[in-house]
Amino acid sequence: MDVDLVPCVEHRHYTSYPAYKDGTYDSGMAFQPRFSSETIVNYPGLHYENGCDMHSNYKETVRIFKNARDYYNENFDTVWTIGAHSYGIECLIYNVPEAILKRSNRADRFDETLQFLEDAEESDDLEGFDQVSEMEELFGSSNTQWEVSEAEYMISRLRGMWDDWYDKQKNAQLFN
Repeated sequence: MDVDLVPCVEHRHYTSYPAYKDGTYDSGMAFQPRFSSETIVNYPGLHYENGCDMHSNYKETVRIFKNARDYYNENFDTVWTIGAHSYGIECLIYNVPEAILKRSNRADRFDETLQFLEDAEESDDLEGFDQVSEMEELFGSSNTQWEVSEAEYMISRLRGMWDDWYDKQKNAQLFN
């Protein structure tokens, strides 16, 4: 049996550290990739808790956007693919207002989520989006962050695909 094993150590982000008591901290994990000197820190417990606190349509909406990315890459542009990683997509959707995620109609929810992301892009609000753990911003230059231009590219390509589908009444494939 092949097994991937990643040795990790606990990483603590202290929010207070009184002189004679234990401090208050958020617990995460840190590891170092095999062929790199960089340390990667993340907070899977906070990520899980914050994701569970979202509306029940949150995970479904994340899956819809991942499926849309995959569908685009397989069927639309043979030269330029959407290289958005799953974690980045999940974090993007985490920043969508709950009022949009509550929409029961998947097509409306997809379209309104895209519109929210386009509006955030236009007003430069994307840069302030958080990761699901809320311990770090989604966009930046660290090894756990994403480039804004990659998100903007994905949003633009998905909008083009959606508008084409919607015009041709083919959007049902994505939501089945």
